[in-house]
Amino acid sequence: MRKFVFGLIALALGLGAGALIGWFVWPITTPPAQPEQLRQDWKNEAVWMAAQAYAYDHNLEAALTRLSPLGNEDIGALVRDRAEAALDQNWPPLQIAHLARLAAALGTRSPRLAPYLTP
Repeated sequence: MRKFVFGLIALALGLGAGALIGWFVWPITTPPAQPEQLRQDWKNEAVWMAAQAYAYDHNLEAALTRLSPLGNEDIGALVRDRAEAALDQNWPPLQIAHLARLAAALGTRSPRLAPYLTP
């Protein structure tokens, strides 16, 4: 019984020391990720969300604010490329239209996306 009690005390001290060291002595610090460091699939998701928001509020300035941290110089081309990729991936026409309309509002058009620009 004595060994069992000492074992429990040792376990509690070990857990306490580990928590103390992990939280206060050597805590884990991770630098915040910048939007341009995101994987391409997350960038694609950000473009899609910006297109959805633009379809809802038609606020081009807000769309530019949402997309500019992604690190591309030509945001219109970024949205156009995502719309064409969505077309190749057989996305629903309404979703392609949202992307195509945002790309057109940003001044970038594509012959493949022209049918999606008409309401």
